[in-house]
Parts: sequence; structure tokens; C-alpha cells
Amino acid sequence: MSYLRIRTKFILIGAIGFLTLLSLVGLAFNIGRLGIDSLDHVFQDSKNVQTLQQEFIAPLFYLRELSLSLVVAPNEDFRQEIERALEPLLGTLDAKMSAQEEVIAKEWRAYKTQLAQTRTFIHEDFEEGAFINANTGEREQFYVLASALQKAQAKQLDTSSNTYLDAKERIDNTRWTIVIISVLLSLLSLTLGWLVIRKIALSIERVKSGLLEFFEFFKHKTMTKKPIAIALDSHDELGEMARAINVEIDAAKDALKQDMEFIESATQMLQALKGGDLQKRLDAQAKTHELNALKEVINHMVDDLEHKIQQEISRRTDQEKLLIQQSKLASMGNMIGNIAHQWRQPLGELNAILMNLETRHKFNQFDGAFLEHCVKECNTITAYMSRTITDFQNFFKPSKTKEFFNVVTACKSAGGILASSLKHHNIALEWDIVKEYEVLGYPNEFSQAFLNILSNAKDALTSRLIARPKIRISISEGAQCVLIRVEDNAGGIQEEHLERVFEPYFTTKHAKQGTGIGLYMCKTIIENNMDGYLNVANTPEGACFTIKLNK
Repeated sequence: MSYLRIRTKFILIGAIGFLTLLSLVGLAFNIGRLGIDSLDHVFQDSKNVQTLQQEFIAPLFYLRELSLSLVVAPNEDFRQEIERALEPLLGTLDAKMSAQEEVIAKEWRAYKTQLAQTRTFIHEDFEEGAFINANTGEREQFYVLASALQKAQAKQLDTSSNTYLDAKERIDNTRWTIVIISVLLSLLSLTLGWLVIRKIALSIERVKSGLLEFFEFFKHKTMTKKPIAIALDSHDELGEMARAINVEIDAAKDALKQDMEFIESATQMLQALKGGDLQKRLDAQAKTHELNALKEVINHMVDDLEHKIQQEISRRTDQEKLLIQQSKLASMGNMIGNIAHQWRQPLGELNAILMNLETRHKFNQFDGAFLEHCVKECNTITAYMSRTITDFQNFFKPSKTKEFFNVVTACKSAGGILASSLKHHNIALEWDIVKEYEVLGYPNEFSQAFLNILSNAKDALTSRLIARPKIRISISEGAQCVLIRVEDNAGGIQEEHLERVFEPYFTTKHAKQGTGIGLYMCKTIIENNMDGYLNVANTPEGACFTIKLNK
């Protein structure tokens, strides 16, 4: 048997099986024909059950779901979309239900009436009535109709079950005959086949054992001293295959060992790279061509990585410096403009005093008392102007550490900076404050961000020539945060700009009027530095900026 080819062995097994199969075919033919006839009846009955489920019960539940969705729809758009899905389904069910037996058709007409009542309430905007009807009359009639359909389905299932039991009884009558003959033929086939396949099974088992050992070696990648080989000395195809596999196993072990050493070296180099060491390179040689190509790619990548990192760091640093510089210049320009508004009236008063002095001197009404009085007034005015400069200096001085500060005071401080400019443009500044609130953060940076938002609102009001311009500031508190809202009546922000107003360098102003970094810096201060939240939305009158700060 060891010297027979596997092809010859399988021909012997096939001949034995063929003779056995011929014997069984005749016996199975009759019972097969009986089984097919019975299966046809069972299939038809099951198809009827499936039809009831797919074309009546499932669509009915979907219709009920659409009716409930129609009742709870939040607006008319959703209701119209549900109506478009409901109409064809209702028409399809109506045609199919009406063609059923009278009990189902009757219950369907009753349910359709209840559904129509619910839809009527919806169309009349009587949502309460629709909800009550959908959960009382319509619901009760729905379950009555569903129960009728389920009874019809149960009836079909009973028919299918009876058909199956009848077929089972008929097949059982011939079962023992087939069993006895099949057992005798099978024993004969197994006895003859066992002698043939025993040798094949033993050979396959040895090949399997050797391959599993080799695969275990690949799985754990452990270079053991135990030789991995398939011990098979037969002279058939399996013996030849075993000897060929043993040769390949030896070659694979050597290649795997070399590749494992390469991967270990690559892992160590990548770990060093992860730790910031860019000096190490991959020198090991792999057996696999792809791993050697990967080595060249990795070494080239590491050579180029440090240079690119330095370039990127330099580029980002330059961009950040430019952004900060532009922000400082923009803030300085706004500060100078606000100082001009604050000083305009005091300078006018000084000019009036000087003119009064000149007039008195011309008419010889100039005396020491009047001069002393004028000097005192000038000192008062210049002291006010000096305090204004000091206030501006303190306002723009950055806070070094976080501290608890009064939000209302910070907001009013920013409002005071713009007070003269707002008054000059006839812009009303309204305050809605319930009480004082304290938060943890950087007070000066927050005041600058708040001032920037106020300044943007003022620019929008003045550029659009609003008839009665106003800015309303409300400060309140929620469960865990303080809310600051800045609203204007300038008409709002265009929808396509709402998502971009906080992007750096984005501005809706003329290039000479804005840099596009003010609101970006505001968002950076509020969200990154103070762990808050800044957002903007349109209102019926204009735009509303909302600041949330944790208490």
C-alpha cells in the first residue's frame, strides 16, 4: 500500500463509493420524490405566511409608525415629508386589505377611519386631538386589525404544520427499510475504504503535525534547537511533498531569523526616534527585498525629518509672531482712536479757556484772580487727561497669572474706554446686570477681548448708518457659568460669514479698516486661556456675541 500512488488509492475509494451510491440512489429516489411533493406544499403554505407578514403585517406596523411620527413631528416640513411617505403606503394597503376576507377588510376600514380622523386633527392644527386619537381609538383599532391578521397568519401556519406532519408520517413508514439497507451498504463501504484511506490518513496526519509545528514556530518566532521537519518516508505524492516542504522550512527559518533581527533593529531605532534621537540609523540587512527597501525609506525619512521639523517650527514661530504683532498694532490703533475721543472734549475746554484769557487781555479785564482761576481749571483738565492715559496703560497691560476678578467691573471698564466714541456716534449703550459675578482668569486680557467685541459692534453700527444705533450688554449666570451677551441692532452678519468670523485674517471690512485677527484673538483668549466659550449668532435686529465663563 505504501508504494501505491495517491491517485490509484483514490480511484479505489471512488469505485467503492460509486457502487454504494448506485445502491442508495434507487432507494432514495422514491423517498426524494415524496419529500419534494411534501416540500412543495409546505413551501406554498410558508410562502402564504410570509406574504401575510411582508405585505400586510409589516406595512401595517410601518403605517402605524408613520401615523405616530406625524403626531409628534416638530414642524410642518417634517409632516409634509411623512405625508408623502404615508400616502402611497396607505393606497397599497387599502387595495390589498380590501381584497382579503370580510373580517380583515371590515377591521381595515375601521382602522382607516381612525387614521383619517388623526390626520384631520393634524391638518386642523389640533395636535392635542391628534395625539389623543392616535393613542386611543386608532391604537385600539390597530391592535384589533393586527390581531385579525395574526389569526389569518396562524391559520396558514397550522395548515403548513399539518402538511409537514403528514409528510413526516409518510416518510417514517419507509424509514426503517432505508436505514437497514443503508447501514449494510455503509458497513461494506467503510470496511473496504478503511483499508485504502488508513495509509493516506496517517500520511496526512504527519504532514499536518509537521506544518503545525512550523506554524507554531512562525507564531511565537522562537528559534528553538529542536529541528522542525515532517517525518514521512512514504513514496507517494505526500512523501514527495513532505521532503520538499522540509527544504523550504529550513530556508524559511534562516530568512525569518535574519528578518527578525532586522525588525528588532528597526524597532530600537524607531524607539530612539520617538524619544527625539535623530542620530541613529538602520544598518541591519534583511533577507526580504521589501524590508530592505523599507530600510532605505526609513533612513531617508529620518535624514529629512529633522530639517523639516526645524523648518516647520521656524515657519510657525514666524506666523505666530506676525499674528501677535498685527494684533498689537490693531489694538494700538484702536487705543489711539479711543484716546482721541476721550481727549477731544478736554482739549476743547482748554482752547475755550485760552480764548477767554485772550479776550480778557484785549479788553484790559485781565487780573491775577482770573488767571489763578484759569490755571486751576487747566490743571483739573490736564489731570483728567493724564488719568485717561494711565487708565489706557493699565487696561492694555497683560495679566501675568490667573486671578478671581469681577466680570461686571471688567466689562464696564472696557465700556468706559469706548464711552466717548459711542457718544460721538450717538450709540446708546444699555446694561442689563442682575448682580456682581466673579470668575477665575486674566482680567486685562478678558477686558481687551470684550473691548474688541464692543468695537466691532460700534463699527458695524456706524458703517451701516443705523437710525437709532444701540448696543445692549446683559450679564447673568447659569448653573455652572456666567453668561455675557453683547447684542446690537446693526442687521446681523451674513449667513455665509457666520462660520468664518473667528478665523484668522478673515474680515468683512475694507483692507484698510480691519486685519481679520481681532475676533480670532478674542476666541483664543476666551477659550484657550480662560477655558470659556465664545460664539456669535444673528438675532432679528442684529448680531449677538455670547461669552460663557466658568464660575
